[in-house]
Formats: sequence, C-alpha cells, structure tokens
Amino acid sequence: MIKFSATLLATLIAASVNAATVDLRIMETTDLHSNMMDFDYYKDTATEKFGLVRTASLIHAARNEVKNSVLVDNGDLIQGSPLGDYMAAKGLKDGDVHPVYKALNTLDYAVGNLGNHEFNYGLDYLHNALAGAKFPYVNANIIDVKTQKPLFTPYLIKET
Repeated sequence: MIKFSATLLATLIAASVNAATVDLRIMETTDLHSNMMDFDYYKDTATEKFGLVRTASLIHAARNEVKNSVLVDNGDLIQGSPLGDYMAAKGLKDGDVHPVYKALNTLDYAVGNLGNHEFNYGLDYLHNALAGAKFPYVNANIIDVKTQKPLFTPYLIKET
C-alpha cells in the first residue's frame, strides 16, 4: 500500500507539472440597482459614486489586461432607481428588452445570478425581464412550490 501511494503521488505531481495553466480574471458586478448612468436622480446631480457607465470603462480596461476573463453579475439589478421603478410600472411586453439588459448584453456578461430585489416586482415581471438577457442566469435556492424543482437553472458548466 505504501508503494502504491508513493507511485500515485509521483504520478499526480508529474501530471500537475505537465498540466497547462490558464490565468483567468473573474470580474463581478452587484447591486447596480438599475443605475446605468452616473447621475443621482434623487438629488438631480451627477455622481461619481455609482453608474454602470463608469463601471463599464473599468471592465474594458481590466479585460484588456488579460487574455481570459469572465464577467458575472450577482443581482439586485432591476430595482432601486427611478429607471427600475419606471420599467416596472410600464411593464415589459413580449420581445421588450429591459434597459439594464441592453447595457449588460453589450458588456458580454458570461452569467448572472439573482439578488433579493429581483423579486420586488413579482415573478412574471422577473421572467419577462430575464428574457432580454443574452447570457444565462443561475440560482439554486429558489424552488417552484408546485413542482418542488428549482425555478431557475441551478448551475452552469461552460467549457471552451
């Protein structure tokens, strides 16, 4: 048994030396709260504190520094600003793309996750909003009460 363990260890070490190393930059956004512009609508003034327009330039710069990167959004995206409230009041018809997803789609997000505020306007609105995303959404802890199955895709394995 000791001989087998030593052989196994030597094989694993040799395999790890020969394995290709890939550097990957993982970038994430969270709590954008529909703040696409660098403008505080409640104070009626420009701001440097938030706005995807500001973050987008950082994303582009970070991507230019590396060969491989992944961009993820962790939720609280469609609620929290006048834009979010306006879109919820207006509603989304089939084929409409929520403005936040128009913006995120141009930034080539790889995957998104749901925050608690995605549920503020109800599941129908959420499903309509998510339909505009050109990237998948994953969430493993929301269960459909009727089927007892995950309401959303619980995970994603993406190979390139």
